[in-house]
Amino acid sequence: MYLAGLILTVIGWAFQLYETLIKKTRNINIFFPLAYFFACVLFGVNSLTANDMTYAILDFVCAILAAVVFIVLVTRKK
Repeated sequence: MYLAGLILTVIGWAFQLYETLIKKTRNINIFFPLAYFFACVLFGVNSLTANDMTYAILDFVCAILAAVVFIVLVTRKK
């Protein structure tokens, strides 16, 4: 689970790097918070299986924040 979360994190950052360096914008790429959400969920599940509640709670809070960012990006008007 942890490795899959890390891979998703790297994929999300790759999309954001493309948005920033190649497209030369300051926008948040839609796939960045989405990939980060799933990565945080996987990190949280990994922490739960390791009986580490502190990290599990923090991971799920990060997942909620990433979901909020994703929802704002999807619903905002341009």
